[in-house]
Amino acid sequence: MLKDIKSLARHSSIYGISNLLQKGIGFIMIPVYTHYLTVSDYGILELMDLTVNVISMLMGVRMGTAIIRYYHHYENPEDKLEVFSTALIFVTLMTIAVVIALEFFTKPIAGVVLGDPKYFRYFQIIFISMGIQTIAAVPESYLLARKESLVYSMVSIGTLISYLTFNILFIVVYRMGVMGMLLSMIITKVFNTSSLLIIVSRQIKLSFSWEKLKNMLIFGLPLVPESFCLFIMHYSDRFFVQKFCDLNQLGQYSLGYKFGMILSFIISEPFFSTWNTQRFEIAKREDAKPTFGRFFTYYSAVALCAGLGISVFIDEVIRIMAPKEYQGATAVVALVVLSYIFYGMANFFNLGIMLKYKTKYAAYIQMVVAGLNLLFNWFFISRYGVIGAAFATMLSFLCLATLTMTVSQNVYPVPFEWRRVFILFATAVFIYGVSRLLDARFILSLSLKSALMLVFPALLYVGRFFTKDELEKAKELINARLSRFKKSDAGAI
Repeated sequence: MLKDIKSLARHSSIYGISNLLQKGIGFIMIPVYTHYLTVSDYGILELMDLTVNVISMLMGVRMGTAIIRYYHHYENPEDKLEVFSTALIFVTLMTIAVVIALEFFTKPIAGVVLGDPKYFRYFQIIFISMGIQTIAAVPESYLLARKESLVYSMVSIGTLISYLTFNILFIVVYRMGVMGMLLSMIITKVFNTSSLLIIVSRQIKLSFSWEKLKNMLIFGLPLVPESFCLFIMHYSDRFFVQKFCDLNQLGQYSLGYKFGMILSFIISEPFFSTWNTQRFEIAKREDAKPTFGRFFTYYSAVALCAGLGISVFIDEVIRIMAPKEYQGATAVVALVVLSYIFYGMANFFNLGIMLKYKTKYAAYIQMVVAGLNLLFNWFFISRYGVIGAAFATMLSFLCLATLTMTVSQNVYPVPFEWRRVFILFATAVFIYGVSRLLDARFILSLSLKSALMLVFPALLYVGRFFTKDELEKAKELINARLSRFKKSDAGAI
């Protein structure tokens, strides 16, 4: 298991650093965006992004997930390469056809989504960007399947530099507002996709297999309604907020939601970028099930610790990074963080569904939960506004995690360490509750909350969260580090 942990930690850390750079710099740019974009502009960008996400799900037919699964299904290297080549040809041709068709409907789409056909130029640009990104998802999946984390991250960082450069040029220098963001996006997508295709073209030659395409579509197509339903869970609350509130509150909620999603960027995405490949390798071993159970505990511990940190310090962070009219965003962050903790758990729980090729079950689960989410959104947002939106999201992802675990356990039972996970949750809730009682000036509040975060691992120790083996291993690592430090210090003398 130690070898698995090291491999997962190494690749996840590379993905994590890349994500941290991308999202970190993106969050540093928030003061720029909030000063050069109005709150209404934020709302417009959010609604366009949601529309594109829906179409992307249908267009991509979850081919990326199918690539990773069937890359590990075949043992012959030529078959593995043909999986990728077949997917690339199919997705490219389908994407071109869909984007051309969409260009004829930009005015009615703008009228429905934004309430005015005059915004059709925005949709013309963003649909092209969407098509380019859909094609890029194929070589990205190939790199993920091969665990080429360094190459993947280098391309991502290059893309980030391009995006920031053009954003500053178009938004700050030329004051182009929303149009500047969209032009920056399409230029960056072209750079990203071109770089990925050049990299993978050196490793493959184009070939096509109807049989492999059929297998991938059978595996991936049930995940399309799953993705659509997942979109409803992630984003339908924005449309309810727009209906029951206004664009200013939508802008505040969108900003708060972005801060809550930091957990996904720094923990969940890097972890699952590696785990979604590594789990297929572990599944072939005799100790697979207990290994899966232990990994879930470790993932939960890291996710809860990071989520707690975000929730505890969010008031101070938003106070620094955004103008006064955005301060209402702080109210929803903790609930959004908890939502993404449950979402990460649901992604982990689908082990049996993916290992046993039962993707139709994932679709059924998502349909049920998406329906519940719409009901939750209508009920809570109509009564409690943006707080109701965040609560509805949290409740929906809790249902998703519960149903996914129940179904997947029936297909492929895993011995999860529930006592330890409960201790994690109970301790995190206690620390967060205490942090909300603190009412002091900025510097004092920051100091008290930092001290409170240091209490978290101590309480886990008192609550007997750590196993004897883990404590002994931690002691060995500490002693080894101290020994190295003493030797280096003696050598310097």
